Amino acid sequence: MLIKWLADKNIDYKVLDYQDPKDFNDPLMKNPTFNSLYCDMSACVESLPLIVKNDKEFFYSEIWDLVNNSIIEEKAKQIFGI
Repeated sequence: MLIKWLADKNIDYKVLDYQDPKDFNDPLMKNPTFNSLYCDMSACVESLPLIVKNDKEFFYSEIWDLVNNSIIEEKAKQIFGI
């Protein structure tokens, strides 16, 4: 759902799969803030997409309406600056 929303808004993005060994070397995996907030010794967050903005800001559940299974459009626009 998020990938379609980003594409519809012409927003550049990168998808990383932290279960895929080829993505282990991404700088995000070495970011101490990311690791302390979203990873433990066994794995990183994987139940919802995690949005990383400028390698410094992290958004996890802020744009999701879990009751209606939809994106909170106003918050998403704010995060992505549109």
